[in-house]
Amino acid sequence: MPVIADSRLVRDIDVIRIAPEQTRGWDGLTAIRGDVIGVWHGEQAVAALALVAALPEAQQMRCFLPHYAIRLRSGPAVLAEIAFCFRCRNGRALAFQPDFGVAGWFTFDPDSAPGRQLLALFRTAGDNGADGRAVDNESPQ
Repeated sequence: MPVIADSRLVRDIDVIRIAPEQTRGWDGLTAIRGDVIGVWHGEQAVAALALVAALPEAQQMRCFLPHYAIRLRSGPAVLAEIAFCFRCRNGRALAFQPDFGVAGWFTFDPDSAPGRQLLALFRTAGDNGADGRAVDNESPQ
């Protein structure tokens, strides 16, 4: 349920795979570390943003070891990045444009229909990733 102030500004979404060694040190983080494994454009980007907006809140757990993130872009400008941990139900958003608001830390329900659909999109992006490697199939607990 992260609040994205004006999703109409988003033109493309980079799908980011976060490796296990990149999941530490979120305090003071200025950018999400990881590899771009796909890019969503047009209707696919709109559908992904709708799923993110529809994520219901959930009870917070504490591991925060995200495997996936999205980078919201408007042309070459990066508006924000959002990381998702489907195990502890936490997300972290970083804004890069002063007039583009996102929620910071938030909780979400990975077992909800939007949560399952978003995870399926991430897995599909990883299956078609630029490096050709299959992604770790993070699954909600």
